[in-house]
Amino acid sequence: MFTSLAALSLALAGLISAQQSNGTCTLIPYGNGRDDSQQFMDTISACDVITLPQPYTYSIQRVLYTNLQDKVLNVLGTLSFDTDLAYWINNSYPIDFQNQVTAWIATGSNWTINGGGWNAGGIDGNGQAWYTRAAGFGNQAGRPISLSVINASDAVIKDFSIRQPQFWAFYVDTSKNITLEGIYVNATNHDPAEPVANPSNGNNGNNWVVNTDGIDTYRSDSIVIKDWTVQNGDDCIAYKGNSTNIQVYNVSCHGGQGIAFGSLGQYPERVDLVENIYMSDIHLQPSVNRMTGAVYFKAWVGVNVGGPPPNGGGGGTGMVSNVLLENFIFEGVDEPLYLQSCLTYSSVNVAQYCNTSTLVFQDITVKDFSGTTSGLNNGSLVDIVCSPSAPCKNWQFLNWTATAPGYTDEYTCINTENVGGIPCTSAPVSIIV
Repeated sequence: MFTSLAALSLALAGLISAQQSNGTCTLIPYGNGRDDSQQFMDTISACDVITLPQPYTYSIQRVLYTNLQDKVLNVLGTLSFDTDLAYWINNSYPIDFQNQVTAWIATGSNWTINGGGWNAGGIDGNGQAWYTRAAGFGNQAGRPISLSVINASDAVIKDFSIRQPQFWAFYVDTSKNITLEGIYVNATNHDPAEPVANPSNGNNGNNWVVNTDGIDTYRSDSIVIKDWTVQNGDDCIAYKGNSTNIQVYNVSCHGGQGIAFGSLGQYPERVDLVENIYMSDIHLQPSVNRMTGAVYFKAWVGVNVGGPPPNGGGGGTGMVSNVLLENFIFEGVDEPLYLQSCLTYSSVNVAQYCNTSTLVFQDITVKDFSGTTSGLNNGSLVDIVCSPSAPCKNWQFLNWTATAPGYTDEYTCINTENVGGIPCTSAPVSIIV
């Protein structure tokens, strides 16, 4: 009985010391390695405006579920996620995509999360433990997403930093009217066992920061992504199925794979729509990792092979349409723009299924693209390899000035209709996977 009362007294003391007036609370960590997870969630439940001040660090040793309805959460200090990998593997919240999991779910409507500015406060995912464990595996089970916005509406995340995310940094699912502005994401490997990457000759080390996407959107509408800086080893921004009415402005991507439309068509029972996407003022360049592409589109094969996800699947359908990409500036990317319609990560011979995808890619406008390639994909600037079961239609390239120094520029368009602004040929070239 004494232990229970003591624990209750400690919890109440933390809340009372944090509580101020008019529903406004300032939360101070316990310190000395003690877990702040429960008092963090309890304070959010009890208060309307919650501030975690600098320079404090809050030890997060348990999964977080926060209903932020009508609240303001100021994370000026740092939420440091513990490195007990076995706990996270066994307890992280599952999400309805590729059997992935997440460490923190934020839900509710009419809320704001403010951070401490770029490279301050926010989240430290302590991702190195995960990068070392994964050692180059793309979808190693159990790696949690740092922050997932799920079943939310009319919400803002602003001036927020995620350093060393465990897996993807942000994930937005089944949400509407979400703004993410002034965001900094940095996933950098510091394990000396990894071979040193040298983007100039194609050596990417083992890329132990694979699958550290900046943000993935899924089944969500009316999203604004503005003023981002991302350093990682994978997608800077990725649009999964049913991502609609998304506006993206002023994003800098350092290393990784650039902007991804997909992967799509992985689930045979689902229709993936990605529509009404506008992107402007995007800068891309290699860093400690290569920059494999500026923009790429990827669709699974049209039959289900090696399911279930994450590494198997296919047989789904859908459409990517009404996309405007303008003012992209890049340097040293392997291939500025490519589309693959024969995606699978299973071990079967995929060539037999490469004509089966029914994902349609149409009404795509690429405007004011300038930059240079790395030379690692010879002279390939555009490589659109569409499925004959769903030819690509109405792709327009306006003021395209990208070049491949030292090579003859190559533009490949397979199974396409009405592609304008580039000198397409039909000879296939290699596709980056």
